[in-house]
Amino acid sequence: MPRVLIFILPILLALYALIECATTDSEKMPYQLPKPMWFMIILLFAFIGPLAWIVLLRIERAEAGESAPSPKEVVKKIEKLRNSTRDSKRPQNPQPLGPDDDPEYLARLERQLQREKIERERQQRRVEELRRAREDENTQADDSSSKDSKTPEEDLGN
Repeated sequence: MPRVLIFILPILLALYALIECATTDSEKMPYQLPKPMWFMIILLFAFIGPLAWIVLLRIERAEAGESAPSPKEVVKKIEKLRNSTRDSKRPQNPQPLGPDDDPEYLARLERQLQREKIERERQQRRVEELRRAREDENTQADDSSSKDSKTPEEDLGN
C-alpha cells in the first residue's frame, strides 16, 4: 500500500492544485504569477509544485483575510467553468455532427444504394436471358441431332 501511495499522492495533489489554480481568479494568484506559469510549475515539479501552490495560496489568502474555499465551493466553480465552456463552444446553428446526421449524405447514400440495386437486377436479368438462350440452343441442337440420327431399326428397314 505505501508503494501505491508514492505514485498516487503526487497525482492527486497535482490534480487538486490544477483544479484550484484553474478556478482561482487571475488577480488572486500567489505572487502575481500568471496562470500558465502556475500550471507549468504544478506539472513540472511533481510533488513540490502542487505543495508550493497550496501553501502559497493559503498564505496569500490568510494575509488578505480570506478563508480557503470549501470543497462545495470548488465543485460549484468547476461546474460554472464547465457550463461556460460548453455554452461558448456550442454553435448557434447546430450542424450535423456525423455523416449519419447529414440529410444530404443520407440522400446521396440512398441514391447510390438504389443504383446498385438496379444494376444487380439488370445483371440477374442478363444472366437469366443467357441461361434461357443456352437452354434453347441445347434443345434445338438435341432436336436436330435426333432428326439426323436414325434408330438402328430404321437403318435396317431402308
